[in-house]
Amino acid sequence: MDTFTFDPRCWRIGRIFGRNPLLRRTDRIEALVTLIALVVALMGVSVAGVVGTVVYGARDGRYVQEAHERHAVIATVTGIDSSDTAVVQARWPAAAGERTGVALLATAPKVGDRVKIWVDQDGNPAAPPTPTWHAVADAVGVAEAVAILAVVGMTLLVSCVRSRLDRVRDAQWECEIRSLEDDGGRTNQL
Repeated sequence: MDTFTFDPRCWRIGRIFGRNPLLRRTDRIEALVTLIALVVALMGVSVAGVVGTVVYGARDGRYVQEAHERHAVIATVTGIDSSDTAVVQARWPAAAGERTGVALLATAPKVGDRVKIWVDQDGNPAAPPTPTWHAVADAVGVAEAVAILAVVGMTLLVSCVRSRLDRVRDAQWECEIRSLEDDGGRTNQL
């Protein structure tokens, strides 16, 4: 039966301060780098939440402002551009009277059809306002990107340090094996 013990000395991170004589300096450095990477990755997740909140606030404000500044009106098609049937000449009501101009439509209407277009406060044609739920999607996307960047960055750091430390350990082993071969397999000479 396996028992669970809550002993920090058995944890890999406990190698930093452990008194085991078999722990080499490279083992302690590896444990320290792992601990630092863990702390930075956890902080990166918190920073990602803050960045996501800031992005949400900025985008939500912009999208709400777009919704207040733009509104839909019914326009009458007065002419069709021969090169592109989705671009038409239209006439629509505005605050200062009636306006005429070019409107971009999703479908090709006929002259005299009534179509819905979006205009800004001055009555100029504009794109439809962005739905406010896009602010949530933008914030989640940015927060995920920041969190992934932090975690991947720390993973790369640990991998690079561990690779370098493995080379150092291999060199130490080679040195020790050579010294055993040179002494005829004995470590202590009398």
